[in-house]
Amino acid sequence: MARRYLVVSDLHLCDVEDHPDGWKRYKRQSYVFDDEFAALLDDFLAAGGDEFTLVLNGDIFDFDLVSAVPDDPPFPVSRAERRRGLDATAAKSRWKLERVLAHHPRFVAALAEFLARGHEVVYVLGNHDREVHFPAVRAALEAALQRAGAAPAAAPPGFRPRFRIEEWFYYVPGELYAEHGHQYDYYSSFRHLLAPTVEVGGEQVVAVPMGNLSNRYLLSRMGFFNPHTGEYILNIFRYLAHWVRHYAWSRRGLVVPWLWGSLVVMATLLNLKRKLLPTPATQVAGLAETARRYALPAETTAALWGLQRPPITERFFRIIREFWIDRLLIAVLMTGGTIALALVPIPLWIKLMVPLSSFPLLYFIYEWLARGETIFSIEKKLPGYARQIAALLPTQVVTFGHTHVPRLIPLDDAVAFVDTGTWAPITRPRDDTRLAPGYHKYLVVEPGGARPCLKFGCWHRTA
Repeated sequence: MARRYLVVSDLHLCDVEDHPDGWKRYKRQSYVFDDEFAALLDDFLAAGGDEFTLVLNGDIFDFDLVSAVPDDPPFPVSRAERRRGLDATAAKSRWKLERVLAHHPRFVAALAEFLARGHEVVYVLGNHDREVHFPAVRAALEAALQRAGAAPAAAPPGFRPRFRIEEWFYYVPGELYAEHGHQYDYYSSFRHLLAPTVEVGGEQVVAVPMGNLSNRYLLSRMGFFNPHTGEYILNIFRYLAHWVRHYAWSRRGLVVPWLWGSLVVMATLLNLKRKLLPTPATQVAGLAETARRYALPAETTAALWGLQRPPITERFFRIIREFWIDRLLIAVLMTGGTIALALVPIPLWIKLMVPLSSFPLLYFIYEWLARGETIFSIEKKLPGYARQIAALLPTQVVTFGHTHVPRLIPLDDAVAFVDTGTWAPITRPRDDTRLAPGYHKYLVVEPGGARPCLKFGCWHRTA
């Protein structure tokens, strides 16, 4: 039997917003790719084969980008939620998913049609769609697929579409290992991936990591940055240029959302750190269930789990550095030192030379000593993690997403690593009205023989 897999990741489907000034341009209607995705599925099926599996490898929906709230909410909504979006509870996450699905009916219909033909869809959760962990959210997704026709009209009694959700990875022995990849990135990893909720105010809330919180509390209120790229990582001079270009002549703000959002994120992370210290029994049970489902020895499952990195909450200094709080404190200290030197009775040359020479020298020494990982470090590390996974499990392909950097790297003669990039709207560096080339990637795997047949393609609209 000829089996074929189609793997895509990082679609980052969210609700649609159109603003004339370019605010949140990544949510424009013109960037919706539902028709292109449907055409990709048709092309995949047209190539022939006996058994087809679509692997949605994480971050298919982006709950962190949904900042809208219902007009007449069936649940309490705080003032903070009205500014930044709903919390990650079961009821609120379900509302967010239903809003996204309503904005992407063609995508839902394409999945439903694929399932109605009897093929399989495997949804591996990432970090931005971890709220699908809630049974109520899963039920909403499955109900939407059913309404769109996932079950054919002539389906036999008891027919259920072959749709499954994997919270960690999807594995077919000797053929394919698919995982989103965020667990190897301490900005985006979950302390307890298989039990990702904590109790807050009597409700279970997904303990989203720093990367997610940054999107919710900072980038959603700094909407001239694209959260799908690293364009918001700038030096002080480029931040000033960005402010002049987008904010100086508008009524939108940058400094206050950045400062207040950073403080909120840090406070949230510290609160979560305390709540996440004990390991839940559901996490232990989830590991055992994963081992049972894939017939893996407990030692192999433990070794796979041991590759993952603890979240950045374990390293508070890195948190304050990522939000530039350390640079802000240094600037305050240097300003205060300059004022203090101006007020004391010392020679003028000392008052001038210390701020102009010693302070900058101390700052550069600090920056050299404080160097460490950045959000881009994971790009270099993922192939190494893929190699370790291939050493633990027999497979021909290890595929991740998460980094948004598409690439195919042979690990040895018989195993390949593929990062499937993203379908999110990434625009050209100097023209934010046109999409950059090289994205909308997909991977087709036809296992068999000593080496699999791989097709790593790019699907763009033809018009």
